[in-house]
Amino acid sequence: MLRIFSKTIVISISIFIGLIFCEITGRIIGLGKPILYEIDPLVGYRLKPNQRVRRFQNKYITTDQDGFRISKFQKENAYSEKIVFVGDSVTYGGSYIDNKELFSQLFCEISENNYYCLNGAINSWGTHNMGRFISNFELYSKVEPKEFILVFLPGDEKRNLRSFTDTPYWANEPKQPKAINEVLKFFLNAKFIPSLSNKSTSDNNISRKNKYKRIENAQLKDSIEEFKLQLSKSKYPVNFIITPPERWFKSISSEEIKTYSLLLEDISKLNIIKKSCNLYDLIRDKYEPDLYVDGIHLSTKGHKIWAESIRSCLFDNS
Repeated sequence: MLRIFSKTIVISISIFIGLIFCEITGRIIGLGKPILYEIDPLVGYRLKPNQRVRRFQNKYITTDQDGFRISKFQKENAYSEKIVFVGDSVTYGGSYIDNKELFSQLFCEISENNYYCLNGAINSWGTHNMGRFISNFELYSKVEPKEFILVFLPGDEKRNLRSFTDTPYWANEPKQPKAINEVLKFFLNAKFIPSLSNKSTSDNNISRKNKYKRIENAQLKDSIEEFKLQLSKSKYPVNFIITPPERWFKSISSEEIKTYSLLLEDISKLNIIKKSCNLYDLIRDKYEPDLYVDGIHLSTKGHKIWAESIRSCLFDNS
């Protein structure tokens, strides 16, 4: 009995020490103090204002009074023209890209104009989140932008309107142990729950799959039309940019590229669209594997190339 009790004590102490070690390690690499979001009934969710959070590899995410990601090194004056970037996690940059390394910031630095750039992109946003934000911009900021730069990732149209409950993000700081709780929530919401959903909806019936595909295609068409409607309501010009996934450079994706080229052509017909381009056409000769970190999101080097390509799209041959 004493031996069992002793083993229990040793195991308990070992687990406790292990948890402490995991928590300390997590804090060191940047976990435990996640960037915080606020729920919004119109656009789903946005970054909370006035944050400065150190994350992975000592990268900082900083937000201003309106919840935009900005670089503290960026200088604004009375004559600055405001450029607002809108998009999903590619444009947002994640927690491993410092604000000063974002292509939205670098675009301002290499442009020969007196621009002040605001990054209004949000992780996991779909087309409806973006469209509603652009068409109702005055509800979120007193800034009067010169124009928007909307950066669209193929697949954003399948998300429609993402709500905060669809994400593994935080509205308030996690409880202690903070780093461990952040990891647990991420795996539960981003990995475990979606895997259960995929298993429960699996279906081997071919005819039923074909029916679902037809329904999905009809829904995607409606989604694009709603997206176009929201964009057309914008009070400011919109530049529409397609950011290519890495698979477009590594495999035969001609049909997919053609599909999104047609989408680009369709969106470009809107009167509110100032300029548009598919960055694939500008980057394919510059492609290197280290431009990406995971097939979609960009490395620091990738953000630099994207900034240069967006500048080329908007200003060259204009």
